[in-house]
Amino acid sequence: MCSTTEEEKNGESRAGVRSPPRPPEDARGGAVFPRETNVSMEDAKTQSQVPPEINFGESWLSGLSRWVTQGMEVAFESHGRRVATRPFLTATLCLAATAICAIGSLWFNTELRPYRLWIPQDSEFIKVLDWQAKNFPSSYRQHMVIWEADNVLTAQAIREMWRLHKRVSEFKAGEKKAGWDDVCARVPSLPMTQEEPQMSDYEDFEFGTLRRRRRNTFQINTEDLSLTLPRNAYCDNLVSLPRMCLETSLLEIWGLDEDKIMELTDEQVLKDINTATISEVFGYKVNFTSYLGSVQYDDAGNITGASAATHIWVSIVDNAAVDRGDYVVDMGSGEHVDTAGYEWENTWVEMVLNNSHPKNLHIYARAASSFGSVSDENIWGDVKWLAVGFALMSIFVNMTLGRRNLVEQRPMLAFLGLLSVGQSVGISYGLCSVFGIPYCPINSILPILLMGLGVDDMFVIMAAWEAAGPGDLVQRAGKTMRHAGVAITVTSLTDVTAFAVGASTDLPALRSFCLYAAIGIFAVYVMQATFFLAWLVKDQKRMEEKRNGFFWFYTHKDWTPSACSQVDLMKKAFKHGFCPFILSTPVRVIILFGSGCLVASSVWATLNLRQEFNPMWFIPSSSYLYDAFSATKQHFPEAGERGYIYFSNVSLPDDIPVLTQFAHNLLDSRVVTSVDAWFTAFQDYMTLMPGYNATLTNAILQDILSIFLQSSSGASYRGDFTIKGKLDCYRPAPPVTSFRIGITHRPAESPAEQAAALTTIKNLLDEVPVQGYKAAWAQAYSIWETNEIVGYELWRNIILAGVVVGVVTMVLLASLSAAFLVMACVGATVLGVTATMWIWGLTIDTVSCIALVLAIGLSVDYAAHIAHGFLAARGLENKRERACAALENAGSAVLQGGLSTLLSFVLLASSSSHVFITFFKIFTAASILGLYYGLVFLPVVLSIVGPEAYAETENDHSPQSNSIQTHPEAHTNPSFTPDVVTMKEASPV
Repeated sequence: MCSTTEEEKNGESRAGVRSPPRPPEDARGGAVFPRETNVSMEDAKTQSQVPPEINFGESWLSGLSRWVTQGMEVAFESHGRRVATRPFLTATLCLAATAICAIGSLWFNTELRPYRLWIPQDSEFIKVLDWQAKNFPSSYRQHMVIWEADNVLTAQAIREMWRLHKRVSEFKAGEKKAGWDDVCARVPSLPMTQEEPQMSDYEDFEFGTLRRRRRNTFQINTEDLSLTLPRNAYCDNLVSLPRMCLETSLLEIWGLDEDKIMELTDEQVLKDINTATISEVFGYKVNFTSYLGSVQYDDAGNITGASAATHIWVSIVDNAAVDRGDYVVDMGSGEHVDTAGYEWENTWVEMVLNNSHPKNLHIYARAASSFGSVSDENIWGDVKWLAVGFALMSIFVNMTLGRRNLVEQRPMLAFLGLLSVGQSVGISYGLCSVFGIPYCPINSILPILLMGLGVDDMFVIMAAWEAAGPGDLVQRAGKTMRHAGVAITVTSLTDVTAFAVGASTDLPALRSFCLYAAIGIFAVYVMQATFFLAWLVKDQKRMEEKRNGFFWFYTHKDWTPSACSQVDLMKKAFKHGFCPFILSTPVRVIILFGSGCLVASSVWATLNLRQEFNPMWFIPSSSYLYDAFSATKQHFPEAGERGYIYFSNVSLPDDIPVLTQFAHNLLDSRVVTSVDAWFTAFQDYMTLMPGYNATLTNAILQDILSIFLQSSSGASYRGDFTIKGKLDCYRPAPPVTSFRIGITHRPAESPAEQAAALTTIKNLLDEVPVQGYKAAWAQAYSIWETNEIVGYELWRNIILAGVVVGVVTMVLLASLSAAFLVMACVGATVLGVTATMWIWGLTIDTVSCIALVLAIGLSVDYAAHIAHGFLAARGLENKRERACAALENAGSAVLQGGLSTLLSFVLLASSSSHVFITFFKIFTAASILGLYYGLVFLPVVLSIVGPEAYAETENDHSPQSNSIQTHPEAHTNPSFTPDVVTMKEASPV
């Protein structure tokens, strides 16, 4: 049965007892524990404007803390009065300011290119990448299908490949009705008869960049027509060859002949796979095994089956259309793609994925534009969770801010408080867009983060508002901001400073998030102190007029609150259950022992935490692209990462001997499994030429190089050169300005192995005695360099954030020992979070680096409130009673803050985004562990070795400090009552 006790009617303190006439003041002049005074409005205003002075008789730390907080109190009280005087004007100005800032979103731009997000822009990788884009531009774009079945080498599977080939050849895309014949890359058919098959000229790609498969040997075809025919005859034949659309698949074995394909049997498929060496479409020798994945062989080495096969289409960018401005930016690679080609790619993906096929045959697709398209969709794909989270948070805030009756509930105030969070998001996005700061995938977590911080600020302001008691609204708003303004300034200043420091990072994605977050948190701080406060004043006026909480126009006549709505169950639970339990001697021993074991196990798990970063994690696991990459990894595992060694302005042919020695050194280094150098194949080609002359001059080099690059033996190296002019079969090649050689790394799993491999390559390259430009580059180097720097960035940001939080905590607590205990709890929480990361399979990457820094600010709030409550509990008999009083005062508020944070992130558990999942796991661990160390471990430690309470000062006995007005309606919500602890009335343990 619900009933209102006599104690509740007279008003409870946050310690669960009635407020006495003259409670003691804390050592900082009441910065956190507000009092209701009997001083007139004019006198209070005059006293609030008295500048604070430092008492040099007290400790320097206490004096500094008093000077800072009292100065802020004076400013905030004046601000609160101004807002309460004109609440509607204040709210209107806030909306206008938000609208002006949000206009900047017209310049909103996103950055999805991995190498522009996760790599320092002054790194060697980016420098070589920019040089490569200028000297080795590529217009080719590759689109791959992976066929998967128990066995794809069946007549049924081959016929399905043929049907897809026909559909791709026939469909038209976009307004320009572009078809495959319009966008395809065309290559000449160069017939070959060499005994050993060679690899296809194209390979898998990453992030929209086309790379090439290379031969594993330098064997030259002894029957190359360029070696047997006269030059003019060969060149005439070369010019007359047809140019075919480049599409590679098993269908080449049967020359794209529909009649042959439809008549195939399973036995014939296996026979042809094992014997075919020539593409009946292009005339090249092809190793068709390279098209297969998870291949099975019999004892004789013959292929008996395969679980996967590739089917590749290669298109080419229409550079003329790009020059006319008719292009789209591929957000995955940053390339400019003609509009017709880009529309064809998107239609190709839809057509392939919607292609009907037998249930026992699976199909996976990825276009050159897939990475950018999927990443862009993923940024906005989880907006639904923001909407649901907003609704849940509105319910939670309403239940917490108000009471369970028609008048004292505050649904509209809760909505308007969350609306201020939305304003802050708009301000952050608008201002950052104006200053050209790109929006990155990781920034999608920002609205949820700001919502959690905004709700915490609302709780603080409401606590001070309720503690101020009834009276003139202008005076009450001034008192509210005098105390709440300091509290939200501390938390906001800590977070803004930490993110501002984090913005100095070299990682572009981390810098973008820190800037967005710093501006957003500051905007939340401003909006809560103005917009929310203005509506709080209006809402309080509604309550005093007994109007309905939902429908402000409806007034309840003769209304009185029910007894049930006045009961604070959480406070009673802390007072009568939780405090006596955890502060009993046996339980304290168990808690200390258990906490020690928890910290020890956290250290062990943290030492096992891996440092690893992979941009592919940012592809949602529910996307078609994720499935395609998973199938590629399963059936086509890479033997090692491929890369290039670039040279420019090298003296040829004089430097060929040292380059050849460099190739041998690379193989001897054991970090490279193969080197595919054009000059080695070129030298072998020369030895087979009629009238071979061992003396190689520049003139001979240019003459032979021209025919070599257009022969079946050397055509695959054509893209390895940049020349001054156009290659002409009839004439010597123009001067070579740049060239490259291909390398394949041995598999390097750990960051240490990757760093060692990269260092070895660079050291060997530095030792090459050639003039001009030389550099090593591989797509994998972007990940390797990020892995190398992300650990440094993590420690750097954690240390800087820890220092900032520690200094602020020490100044505001005015106790070195208390600050040390608080930071110990923070350290234990962070250790626990990193241990949980290991348990959940997370690694140290850019996302977890950001989340861990946020976890510091989150966990310090829990412990700092309890520590301050302990320091402010003066005059009690022992440390155990003071610890109990601290829990009774701040425990419910700390628990509500932790629950609000959990509620903000719990819905992210259903997300497919790596960013959202990582934040959910880290913040769940940080909230639970932070609450444990703040509400359980710290009170136990304080009850044993806690510092002395704040000393009383002259201000503690002044009329303004000690006068308090008790009133049965002084506090409309017991959750927000003054933090008053007396010498005799605190409940014993």
